[in-house]
Amino acid sequence: MARITLDSVRKRYGETIAVDGVSLTVDDGEIVGMLGPSGCGKTTTLRTVAGFETPTAGTVSFDERDVTHVPPENRNVGLVFQEYALFDNMTVRGNVAFGLKMRGVGKSERRARAGELLDMLGIGEMADRDPTTLSGGQQQRVGLARALAIEPSVLLLDEPMTGLDAKLKARLRDEVGDLLTELDVTGLYVTHDQEEAMLMCDRIAVMNEGRIEQVGTPREVYESPATEFVSEFVALDAPDLPFVRW
Repeated sequence: MARITLDSVRKRYGETIAVDGVSLTVDDGEIVGMLGPSGCGKTTTLRTVAGFETPTAGTVSFDERDVTHVPPENRNVGLVFQEYALFDNMTVRGNVAFGLKMRGVGKSERRARAGELLDMLGIGEMADRDPTTLSGGQQQRVGLARALAIEPSVLLLDEPMTGLDAKLKARLRDEVGDLLTELDVTGLYVTHDQEEAMLMCDRIAVMNEGRIEQVGTPREVYESPATEFVSEFVALDAPDLPFVRW
């Protein structure tokens, strides 16, 4: 895994500033949540880390390597999207093994790695299924397995629980959170869901209008908000919520 460093990252589209001077460090093995309302710049920031966007100013580094102008395919980044983006012309196992195949990994090794991850995520018996026959939660697990199969330096998750019903979301939060901890993954986790960020992430960066207003542990952000916006946005109805990453 790698340490992620964003240094004064700025992204402009014409007259619109989507990301405005963001500086953030994600330590090796840490999950940092990027929390904020729609349009605050969190997904643009994640896409800049992935290499899909080039910053107008500032730099992105993995460990000591400046990757600001390195194309996505050369960054060794694992991606999990809310849309799942699975290939419907491949089996579940084929989807998970796809990145390994593109890297020239042999068939037997691909098959073993895919099987290991599917078993870890509790869907090993679905390896030969068509992904379109799976539920949303099952498809999300396949997407996570595919992202992890390449043993990425960085894992990026963009609203991965969106669209799931509340009961399934609660179960996946626990299961995926435990898995990320077990694998010691370095990751950015984009969400607009305050409770999700509190439960899934080691630290939280609260964004508003392209800027980071506060970075801290879930307890710090919840109990000692740095700005009025953070106080209002992070406010939860359940003050006794069991923040597992406190």
